[in-house]
Amino acid sequence: MKSELLFLVGYMGSGKSTTGKLLARKLGWKFFDLDELIELINGQTITEMFNLYGEDYFRKKETEALHQLKDKKQVVIATGGGCAASGDNMQWMNEHGTTIYLRCHPGVLFHRIAPEKSKRPLLAKQDDVDIMEFISESLKKRLPFYIQARHTINGDSRVEDIVRTLLTIVHTYPTNFSPD
Repeated sequence: MKSELLFLVGYMGSGKSTTGKLLARKLGWKFFDLDELIELINGQTITEMFNLYGEDYFRKKETEALHQLKDKKQVVIATGGGCAASGDNMQWMNEHGTTIYLRCHPGVLFHRIAPEKSKRPLLAKQDDVDIMEFISESLKKRLPFYIQARHTINGDSRVEDIVRTLLTIVHTYPTNFSPD
């Protein structure tokens, strides 16, 4: 691989962090969870940033943290669910590494994230019906960005199966592979 940055994109609850950690371990690479990196850099939780300064502020900090990773080598990066749809982040990730969209059915996403809604600033105060509506609506808005990823795989599968597929992609295609 020419570039050694692998960006996992997809909706919250699609398994980016869980999958990314296992993939990095299998590759012998480092793993970064972009949300955790943002919290470390800013000294605040994402929830605190959302509550104190709003989503626009958080998205700015997210883009800054993302760009700090450009010179890293052999790194798997789990991005936040809205990262790909913010500014030119998706284009930037495609230019600096391999992007993989973990596509999940909205019902699967609901069952994964509803039990942890208190940890999700955009969902914390919503009931189940509102959460499902939020997932459906925001997924429609983000999908045009997610599908710009170089590869799309089924995130509904078992983590081990997803990682097996990702290993095939990583070892088959150069990072700057483009069908264009």
